[in-house]
Amino acid sequence: MPGRGADASSAPRSTPLTLVAGAVAGDTLQSVAESVAGALDCPVAIAIPAHGPPVVWPPGSLGDEATAAIAAHAIAIAGRNPGSDAASHGAHAPAPIAEAVAVRIGEQVVGIVAATAGQASAERRAWLEAAAAAASVTALIRDAPGADSAEMLVAELSAGAPDDVAGLIARARRLGVDLAAGGVALSAVGGSPDVTPPLSGDSALMAQPRPGRVVAVGPSEDGLAGLAARLRERGMSVAVSGPRRDPALLSEAIAEAELLAELTAADGGLPNGHDETYRLLIGVLLRDRAELEQLRDSTVSPLADYDAGHDTELLCTLRAFLAHDGSTTETADALALHRHTVGYRLSRVQEVSGLSPYESDGRERLSLGLKAQRILDVHRRLHPAQPR
Repeated sequence: MPGRGADASSAPRSTPLTLVAGAVAGDTLQSVAESVAGALDCPVAIAIPAHGPPVVWPPGSLGDEATAAIAAHAIAIAGRNPGSDAASHGAHAPAPIAEAVAVRIGEQVVGIVAATAGQASAERRAWLEAAAAAASVTALIRDAPGADSAEMLVAELSAGAPDDVAGLIARARRLGVDLAAGGVALSAVGGSPDVTPPLSGDSALMAQPRPGRVVAVGPSEDGLAGLAARLRERGMSVAVSGPRRDPALLSEAIAEAELLAELTAADGGLPNGHDETYRLLIGVLLRDRAELEQLRDSTVSPLADYDAGHDTELLCTLRAFLAHDGSTTETADALALHRHTVGYRLSRVQEVSGLSPYESDGRERLSLGLKAQRILDVHRRLHPAQPR
């Protein structure tokens, strides 16, 4: 079926008989319209007023006026008994529609599937009727009591890797999001807790687990760009994960985005140019937490222990020194200390850790250790029940 992420040269060609089976498996109205438009070689619209504006394939192939006329016709006949199905006759439809078939649920018409060009034929009629049946299945699944919600799927992904990846893909498709080829995650924190951000109009599964936090999953970063911009306008700190080509790894993408968002929102945020380093270290955490802990323990943990036992500020001085690109003078100014005091503390850093902040190798390892410490601290705040 189109849109399932398979190579076009190897994917089986759709037929009218496969449309309904695809809808049961999770195909969206977009993929149904794409199949029919490809078969009939003309634009196709599926208009179910209760589900929003018409779905048109190819996208943008019909102008606003034609799309509005199709939507108005679907509204006009919605709710009629199939026995008086005006939608099945092109003569009763507006000019953009060459032929239309009603989408029915039980004894009620809920919308139409319309071809906008071509000669009437048995083949065209078969495709439109099959598409109408598939659209009715999609509508039934979407409107069924207890049906999936974006919040439900995002919560499940946030809890861990899905046990049934194929089922996840099908459920996401029913909600209008295709994750067959993987995707990216977005996390946003902060902002005004009494303002609910807009969670519509984007190709993504979105949820607001609690006030001041938004999580979303979509097929691509471009698809989340609009949502990210709106959230930033509301004062939220937004982070987007790197892409995951395997949908089974989308839970990992959410974890990465959440950590990055928290780090961005924290005091100091993420230093310019350090985003990728943090992403790499978060990847180490998600793959093997012990490895990241070892990096922290072999670099900055001795300094933290020394500070706690001697009431010193070696870590604070080291952070300032690294933030000011190794300038003792700028570090002293920032901490309101004498330059010799800074030099003394940095000498103690080397004695305690065994790493020289003045040498490139030692400075790099200490910098990585500080980043590892920040990531582990944020992860512990987000997941207090997990082992330290």
